[in-house]
Amino acid sequence: MEHKRLNAGIVIRKFKGLSGAVNYAAELARRLPAHGFDMTVLAQRADAALAAGCGAQLRKIPSLPFGWPGSRALFSAAAGWRSRGLDLVHGQGDTLSQDVLSLHNCVHAAHEAVYGTPLPEGNGVGRLHERQLRERRFGLLVANSSLMKQEVARRFGVPADLIRVVYPGMDPARFAAKAPGLRAELGFSPADVIAGLVTSGDLAKRGAGAFLKALARARGDVPALKGLIVAGAAQAAELRPAAAALGLSSALVFTAPRPEVERLYATIDFMAYPALYEEFGITVLEACACGLPVLLRAARVGAAETLAPALRAELDFSGDEELAAKMAALASSPEKRAALGAAARACALPVTWDAAAAAVAAVYREALAQKLPR
Repeated sequence: MEHKRLNAGIVIRKFKGLSGAVNYAAELARRLPAHGFDMTVLAQRADAALAAGCGAQLRKIPSLPFGWPGSRALFSAAAGWRSRGLDLVHGQGDTLSQDVLSLHNCVHAAHEAVYGTPLPEGNGVGRLHERQLRERRFGLLVANSSLMKQEVARRFGVPADLIRVVYPGMDPARFAAKAPGLRAELGFSPADVIAGLVTSGDLAKRGAGAFLKALARARGDVPALKGLIVAGAAQAAELRPAAAALGLSSALVFTAPRPEVERLYATIDFMAYPALYEEFGITVLEACACGLPVLLRAARVGAAETLAPALRAELDFSGDEELAAKMAALASSPEKRAALGAAARACALPVTWDAAAAAVAAVYREALAQKLPR
């Protein structure tokens, strides 16, 4: 059945940089035209070249600088005004009202997992999510995992029949091919076995402390094991004292995030991702697509839902000691790494951006069908 072409807008405060939300918005903007939607990106701060590369129109939204009191409310009001003429508005958690809402983070659950205390009441993102979810400021909600679906239903009372689980994706042409690694450039030797923690930020949430402790323990059994953590300069500086106290100064390399993330996956032998709470975890999916086993807390990482149950059980761990034991086992067995990596790759390859775009297009049409005329 051929559908009439419609105009859809993706609303996101910052459409630039390497964050998961920006990548998600860009990949959808690039692919949704094939499903009958002409795409517009509405953003306060934007990379015009990125929008043009996605084939999307760009509408700038004036607002107060990030962090100013009232800036989110003003952004939300301006986004509503600038979205005139669009058939559908797809928010990314930054604006109060929208037809389709994609959440990228469960900030309340993540804060509790990392710090053991409730999210402060004055947190701006938390207050916005509270209103979006409790007041049903959306037609349909796209959750990036069943983990997220369960969280928003439990905490905010969002009816399950308003939530659609759509996994983010990856590009098989990019991650299936073997990219050149960076071992020599980063100072590793050919004999090193490298465990990596690859993420776009928030290393406390991603369990960097647990990674360091497990790496130090595992090196007691496998001295050839080294570590690679992707971190900005400030985060690396915060972690270096802990690494030194664990005797890891000469066995650990920090490197900044980079656009060619596939070269980082090609550098490491496996990934350890001890996130305390991860709504999805796009780097987990990408690493698996590259044929890397990824150790994770399966019940706390949404991307684990894409893995076959037997593989998920193999990669799962419950605490630092079990993580260290599994890191040592992988480091000491190339055969085990290859077998688990091949199984991970088979699970990851169907989870593509094309599949995600098709699923989101279906959500758009469902939301439009139930939408009241404006």
